[in-house]
Amino acid sequence: MDKKSARILASIFATVGILLATSQFAHALDIDLSGEPFLGPENAPVRILLFYDFQCPYCAKASPILMDVISQYGNLIRLYAINVPSPGHAYAEPAAEAALTAHEKGKFWEAYKKLYANQADLSPGNLVKIGADIGLDEKTFSENIQNHKYREQIKRDFYQALNFGLRATPTIFINEVQLVGGKTPDVLKYYINRELEKKGIKSPVGPVAKPSEEKSVEPAVPQSMIYQVGVLKPVESKTNLKVGDKAPDFTLPTISGAKIRLSEYIGKKNIVLSFVPAAWTPVCSAQWPEYKENKNVFDKVDALLIGISADNIPSLYSWCSTMGDLWFPVASDFYPHGETAIKYGILRSNGVTERAIFVIDKKGVIRYIDVHDINAKPEFEILKKELEKLDK
Repeated sequence: MDKKSARILASIFATVGILLATSQFAHALDIDLSGEPFLGPENAPVRILLFYDFQCPYCAKASPILMDVISQYGNLIRLYAINVPSPGHAYAEPAAEAALTAHEKGKFWEAYKKLYANQADLSPGNLVKIGADIGLDEKTFSENIQNHKYREQIKRDFYQALNFGLRATPTIFINEVQLVGGKTPDVLKYYINRELEKKGIKSPVGPVAKPSEEKSVEPAVPQSMIYQVGVLKPVESKTNLKVGDKAPDFTLPTISGAKIRLSEYIGKKNIVLSFVPAAWTPVCSAQWPEYKENKNVFDKVDALLIGISADNIPSLYSWCSTMGDLWFPVASDFYPHGETAIKYGILRSNGVTERAIFVIDKKGVIRYIDVHDINAKPEFEILKKELEKLDK
């Protein structure tokens, strides 16, 4: 998707919050499901519509929960998977094209699982590899993605989602009940059971108590405040640093008003440096909230995370404030511009840093480097495994 198209779609997406308060949306039954992947019999008493995005981290967490719950109901549920690529996710539309190509060959659900398993790398090259892994012809697979064979269906689904008042992915309709964000198994079972009860059908999972009101798991940074950057060159610079090198020292101002110096932590803490390109952008706005949620992973190995961006202090302060209280310091490499990023070999020609992670042990030695595709969020599980290798 080019930048202009992404921004147009993003502006539409950003108006959804206003529309929710002012408009009457379409009935949940009024939807064109032709060409959509599905599971379960057509005459099932419960129909579930899943609106999802392959680059959405919340969808990745919600998907296995939903699939496990559905498996417990057998033929009582018909599930439709409806892809709604966010304009802010550079690889979401190609991934949707890949999934629908797999659907054409009867292998959608294999592709669905594989794509979420590879969420950290949904670049076109890896999409073709994923297709080959499930037995699809590489040439056809690649051509379908490049030629946007399913763009009209994807666009149709995007506008249908807006017509339903979609404001986030994942969104699930259980018949006409709308659930936004990630939900626990019991929440899903309660609403499925309620729909079965309306039709006099006994639930195979037994009674489930009505869940207490819970807050939906939605992005920390509101969609309307995120700048849609489009697809960028995955990696532009090449660091000369390697595992085993001494980490370059630096002193940077933080959004708290203090300064942070790497050498002050040598001998005391393991360190993780997370360089992100820019505040208020889609992938960055998903990456740091994930670190916020997983403080215990860093604590277990006595590691301090330092977030770094070449943005200025006011911009970083405002952006981080929308995420709530981050437990880790956030530093600005704004002036002299990108000085620290240059030391680490990761300043791009447009003045932003690469999306990069450096794990540094207590001796100040680099133990892990990931200069990641700028369009995609690094997989947290990989970082977690690297942290587990460190001495406490």
